[in-house]
Amino acid sequence: MASAKRTRDHDEIRNWTEQRGGIPTVVKDTEGLLRIDFIRGAKSGGRESSLEEVDWNRWFEIFDENGLTFLFSPEKESKFFKLISANPGDQGQRNRSRGRSEHGQHSDAGQTRHVVVTKENGGWVVELDEDDERKTYHTKADAVHHARELARKHESAELIIENAEGEEEQRVEYGHHN
Repeated sequence: MASAKRTRDHDEIRNWTEQRGGIPTVVKDTEGLLRIDFIRGAKSGGRESSLEEVDWNRWFEIFDENGLTFLFSPEKESKFFKLISANPGDQGQRNRSRGRSEHGQHSDAGQTRHVVVTKENGGWVVELDEDDERKTYHTKADAVHHARELARKHESAELIIENAEGEEEQRVEYGHHN
């Protein structure tokens, strides 16, 4: 099992992204909702029409302004990443991005786990960012139910629920944060 890494280092983020055929983007008609569009490679879907390409300077300006950390899988073929708050208790973090992966991180005791519900082509996906766990459900209600059960199992977990447009809709903390 591979371990996910966290970084705020701009060069490391840029290199990881470009090695996987990604470009820095924001969601159109938002105030800087960050994304990475993977436009090259075997698993690429091409340019995403809801995204607008920005230069790296602008992307990192938004990244830093929002106090984000880049959580990613260092495995060569993996495109798993998430943008999370650098401060786990920070509820003001608005810019989290979807990632794609079959791999995640093995947690250290006391570390906050992230359970994410997101809409993808095949349905509603529940991901635990630090395990190999990724399941798809036909309905959002089923996915949220499973995600809540998964979050409750951990000493400290943060449940992030996105709407169909990929924007954060709800964030709930479980464990010692309550």
